[in-house]
Amino acid sequence: MNRISIIIPNYNHSALIESSVKSCYEQNLPAYEIIVVDDGSTDNSLEILNNLQKSVPTLKVHSSKENFGAIHAINIGARIAEGEILLIRSADDILDINAIKCATEAYEQFPDTKIAFGEVLFFHEDISNGTKETLALSSEVRFLSPNDLMQAWKPDFNLPDPACFVRKTAFFEQGCLLEEAKWYSTWLCFTSIALQYGLTFIPLIMNSFRVDANSYGTINLRNRDVQRDVLRFLVNQVMNFDRNLREKFLESGAFTIFGEPLKDLLHEERNSLPINSHLLFKSDLPRDYLGEELPQHGIAGVVTRRLQELDDRLAFLRDLPNPKIMIYGAGTQTLIFLEIWNRLHLPTTDGIIVSQTDGKTQFQDLQITQIDCIEDSHIDLFVLSSKSFEQEMAAKLDELRPSANRISFWAKELTSLP
Repeated sequence: MNRISIIIPNYNHSALIESSVKSCYEQNLPAYEIIVVDDGSTDNSLEILNNLQKSVPTLKVHSSKENFGAIHAINIGARIAEGEILLIRSADDILDINAIKCATEAYEQFPDTKIAFGEVLFFHEDISNGTKETLALSSEVRFLSPNDLMQAWKPDFNLPDPACFVRKTAFFEQGCLLEEAKWYSTWLCFTSIALQYGLTFIPLIMNSFRVDANSYGTINLRNRDVQRDVLRFLVNQVMNFDRNLREKFLESGAFTIFGEPLKDLLHEERNSLPINSHLLFKSDLPRDYLGEELPQHGIAGVVTRRLQELDDRLAFLRDLPNPKIMIYGAGTQTLIFLEIWNRLHLPTTDGIIVSQTDGKTQFQDLQITQIDCIEDSHIDLFVLSSKSFEQEMAAKLDELRPSANRISFWAKELTSLP
């Protein structure tokens, strides 16, 4: 059978949990059950959920008296789920009305698949201003065997966990979500399943994911030491997998999405990490794997489509003799942005601005400047180059340069152009 159980961990999301649950219930084809694991909320979440059960008969509520964290809550939900397929979602996500129907049909078409997933719409407040991210693996529902997947895999691929439907048996085979992997626990679990068994790709938006600078994962990205601890665990975990799965992680370059923090870890702790760990990081130059055409997959696809959308509004730069363009952010997205910006033959960028320099002075031969040091500089355009921190960057520019031109990629309403 292909019964789908939706698992939603909730902690103090009383303002959003009702709309999230209703989006799961008001489907063209209903899920078998919706399980909300309330993780010791101190707001009125439980009251809302208990009232919701009157109008949502498939809703099951499990409450914990203490707050143990989202991973613990998800694993509880998986253990009590009766469905054969699990969908793990955030309490503030909105499920597309056709998601359950599309996933069910995909499992019926490819009954041996362990994981099926679609596309995600990222948004801040208004879904209509959201941004689609897709791996663009096919124009139709398609199963990719492990060999097919390895040939198609790009080092910036990241399976969108809020749009991933996974067989419960495969989920438990991986040991559920590992607490030590923290906010990367779903990445580790789902990527491991995909590399072992292949996956089914559904070329439709399945879920709308709210980008929140205060979310569990994003908050911890600010702490370099905590981030390094998690990356170290991931490296050790994967390098101790059985040979077949370990080799697939190495060959795919799946770890490359972690960018500079991982690269620094592999270099600085090379003597204490498992042998050949450095091979996990495949390349930091996107031109090596984006291909010759303008890419449509992942972050690269988002950057490409957004710059093409804004082409007319960016025309003012071409009329300036020497436009000054600064990129706000120094991570993987910026590497990709620089490559695509150059392919589109747009004016030369002048430098990088960051919230904290961490002692670094250059990024890809561009000078790094701390954001607080640009107050007197003339800048014609700011590029917000971070999925996780776009909102914070916009807020900082509102404080320092409220009338400045800027472009955003994920929350389109943050763009300000002539």
